[in-house]
Amino acid sequence: MSDGFTIGAAMHAPTIFECPNCNETIDSTAETCRFCGAKVDHEAAVEAAGILARVNQACSDASYMRSTALTLPVFFALRFVPFVSGVGTWGFIGVSIGVPIWAVRWWFKFGKLSSTDAEFRKARSTVRWAGILVFAVFLLLVLAPFVLGIILRATLSH
Repeated sequence: MSDGFTIGAAMHAPTIFECPNCNETIDSTAETCRFCGAKVDHEAAVEAAGILARVNQACSDASYMRSTALTLPVFFALRFVPFVSGVGTWGFIGVSIGVPIWAVRWWFKFGKLSSTDAEFRKARSTVRWAGILVFAVFLLLVLAPFVLGIILRATLSH
């Protein structure tokens, strides 16, 4: 007997959704909304629960991406600390490459999702800016010096 709020329920199809009448979060297996008494359309409720689960996953992924992107200055600074400069260099390069790829993956997975949820709108903005800014840092601090080094080596060898 599951009320939809147990760990076991989380391992199956999502069952939590917002009542279309009062916007309170309820279980799709309920006959009526426990807040406003509106009758629950089970097919629409299951679909809404799936969308809500995807919106929540998109927000969670965006939050992790933002946290990961914020490690970029830390890794950059670690590049100049003796004994851990290698960790800083590899961390900086990894985050510089990983976050833009993660952002593109996020857009393919959640970009067409439609929701009026304020947190989801914030997540979209977070992913957009995290991807763009980290990629710009990668271009300026990793790729540009590498290309300039190749050009200078070619110029000096002639």
